[in-house]
Amino acid sequence: MRGFVVVAIGAILIWIGLSTGDTKVNAADVAEVRADQVNGPDLSPGPDPVVSGEPALADQAPLEPASGAPSRQASTAAAELSSEAAAGTFPAEQVGAAAPAPLSEPVAAPRPALPTETVARPEPPSADSFAGTRREGAPAAMPDGLDFDAGDSGSSELAQILLEAWITEQPAALSVYMTEGEGTKMPPARQQLVGGFWEALIGKVDAAQQRFDAIRGLEGVTSTQVALLAAAIDPPGNRAVPRVASSGRIEPLALSMQMILLGDEALSLTEVRDYGRSAVAWSDLIQMELRAPWAPHREAILSWGESLKQAQGNHRLAKGGNWPSYDVTVGAGEYLTDIRKRALRQRSDLLICTGLIEASNGLVGRYHHPGDVLRIPTDRANVIVDLDARAVLYRHGDEVVQVWDCGIGKAGHETPIGTFTIGDKLEQPPLSTKGLPYGHPDNPLGSRWLALLKDGQKSSYGIHGTTDPDGVGGKVSLGCIRMRNDDVNELFEILPRGAEVIIQR
Repeated sequence: MRGFVVVAIGAILIWIGLSTGDTKVNAADVAEVRADQVNGPDLSPGPDPVVSGEPALADQAPLEPASGAPSRQASTAAAELSSEAAAGTFPAEQVGAAAPAPLSEPVAAPRPALPTETVARPEPPSADSFAGTRREGAPAAMPDGLDFDAGDSGSSELAQILLEAWITEQPAALSVYMTEGEGTKMPPARQQLVGGFWEALIGKVDAAQQRFDAIRGLEGVTSTQVALLAAAIDPPGNRAVPRVASSGRIEPLALSMQMILLGDEALSLTEVRDYGRSAVAWSDLIQMELRAPWAPHREAILSWGESLKQAQGNHRLAKGGNWPSYDVTVGAGEYLTDIRKRALRQRSDLLICTGLIEASNGLVGRYHHPGDVLRIPTDRANVIVDLDARAVLYRHGDEVVQVWDCGIGKAGHETPIGTFTIGDKLEQPPLSTKGLPYGHPDNPLGSRWLALLKDGQKSSYGIHGTTDPDGVGGKVSLGCIRMRNDDVNELFEILPRGAEVIIQR
């Protein structure tokens, strides 16, 4: 996001002349934030089960939804930070020089040269779409053990406003917050930190470097935040982005800064066609947004999902991608069903379906031939449905491969939270409870049905298509997960029976 044009940026830099102190700040551990690994059920190998049965209970007719190059080797600074962090504290440096002078209009930093063509960037979500409140029902301690520091409310509010400014490419609210609002009450070092971070994002590297030199060792900022500023000074596409701690108390501002740098890295890596690293960065960014202490930004997640799709089309869903696999050589007269059964006999730990083999090897719409070597994914396919974001995340292991919009249960018929597995998969499903065949105008199930099993038993819930695509994204169902038909058709093909589905909020 480093090269975008920013309007009315001057006001955001007014606070640069504030004074700083000279006391020490304790170093924080730098570790990795990753999504929980989803381990699917250990299924015995065997042929595809015969599809039988129909949805025991399904939705009624859907309701209308409610409405340029750095002047300094900043990597050296990062290396210095690492050694200082290892020592447990930063040196208490005196700041003898005057604060940086006010900046002129921003100059966009150059991007890495593209091989042949420019990668189209999705339009940023509007500022009005940003949900800046705490996630509904979010516990103080996150499911993976992360504990966000709720005692520093200023940091949490600033984290959301900073992230919003980057997502929407509209820094006006950040400017007001820092020059007229609560930001004026923050320690001078933190004000300098935010100013330097934003300058680095828009290409004002020299000014950002001055701020970095001025705030090291001062109170009001943590070692993690300073390390993230150092990373922002490095050119995108080659940053060593520090990770916030994987345990203990998490600083919301550091989390927001890390997410912004990950998004900037993901975009730059896509531009130079480093699809594997780009896909991992997009995946991390999306899952971090879902686990943050604020409400998820739906439009941003779906926009990032489009960029992820491009990267994964050349990575996890490409035969030449760098992903864990098991090779199988096609024999004479073998169909994909035969190849699947043989792979399962040789590797009983696999969880695969023919559609996943086809998609992973670029065989959609193509033939395979005897002697071809096909790659069988060994990371288990699984799904996360986030109810607050109303998004379906299809993953291989803990890496997101695809993101789709979805509808969820309306008031009084809320979608249940928990862990499920995929049972029967039906094409053109009838609505059995009312005796309505597929295609009947009162049958809302759409083109596909994937049954959700709870503890191995049938439930009344499933993932299915819809006859009203405008309802997707709202709270419209009787508890099922509704997807657009084209999306559920794609999920249907690549998600095996027995795959784990986690529904969360």
